[in-house]
Amino acid sequence: MPDETPQTDTILIAHATVHLVSKESFDLLPFESGEDVKSKVTDLLESWAKSGFLLRGRHIYPWHQVARIEVVSVEEMSRSESRQKLIDWEINDQYRLQQDFWKTKKAQPKKDPAEAKEGSADGKP
Repeated sequence: MPDETPQTDTILIAHATVHLVSKESFDLLPFESGEDVKSKVTDLLESWAKSGFLLRGRHIYPWHQVARIEVVSVEEMSRSESRQKLIDWEINDQYRLQQDFWKTKKAQPKKDPAEAKEGSADGKP
């Protein structure tokens, strides 16, 4: 029978920030582990370094654009509390990514649907 380690009631959550060469920075979704959050962060960093890219939402950053990745805090919380917080972080992260997608420098004027139909009848684009 394999040795089973009893699960602890708490979990470790590491918050990390990516700093780019361009001076931009952003937070990664938190890392979590019941025992060793440091190895989770290290494993992910090693896989990113091997691939040569850091993926963040719809953005792909070549590894040479990443100045550093900094773990800014580690907290310990109950498993049930961590589940809810991770859901909240993921929802907020998705919301930020969606808001970034809809940003524009200059909004294009909307075309009147009647004008669009007339233009297509005349053979004009």
